[in-house]
Amino acid sequence: MNRRVIVYGDIHGCLDELKKLRKIIKPREKDIEISVGDLLNKGPKSIETLRYVQKKGILSVVGNNEAKIMRFYKELQQKGDTFFKTLRNFEQHTLKKMSIQDYYFLKSLPYFYKINNLTILHGGIQNGVKLRKGMNKKERDSLTLMRYLNKDGKPIPYKNFKDRHSFWSETYNGREGFIIFGHQPFKEPKIEEHAIGIDTGAVYGGSLSAIVFNQNILGVDIKNYKLYNVKSAKNYFEDFN
Repeated sequence: MNRRVIVYGDIHGCLDELKKLRKIIKPREKDIEISVGDLLNKGPKSIETLRYVQKKGILSVVGNNEAKIMRFYKELQQKGDTFFKTLRNFEQHTLKKMSIQDYYFLKSLPYFYKINNLTILHGGIQNGVKLRKGMNKKERDSLTLMRYLNKDGKPIPYKNFKDRHSFWSETYNGREGFIIFGHQPFKEPKIEEHAIGIDTGAVYGGSLSAIVFNQNILGVDIKNYKLYNVKSAKNYFEDFN
């Protein structure tokens, strides 16, 4: 029996939806399960989700929310309540329950996974950038934050609406493998020639999506995949913003 590679979109503490999605997909012992990151923040069960994926052996890359929470956790140890009060409600909600073990688990997560010809990362990648060990902080952060490009193909801040020319996956050339990513929520998975975005806004009342591939001795069959999704119970972000 072929092994499957199961990739989950941004969970953001929507643990109930993740459990429902796994019941539909029915992961088998040899399957590889991976999250595109942003396990945490904005939703109701951030730390519970973090501990659940550890228990179930679900892999994950670092999302921008994991990177942020790691940074805030360190600052909180140094500055205490003064710093804590400056954070948003959902960040406070996450940090209140976070342990040193949770922090070290986050520290252990990679910024990308490569499984044969399949690549999993959180945000995106600019053409010409090579995924490798030893990437510097600016390069790693870019993998978690990438969204829109200007007309010269350069990344721009999310709030720079006037210079938006294209979304990165629309011009990605495939040189770093077929990429599954999250970070930017879409109503439906964003399917491109060399990449698919599977953040479908679970925490905002959309759905939690997953994509499933078969893997054999030749690699991951990226041409034949199956998409799954579970509708969210509500817009959780309204409660935690």
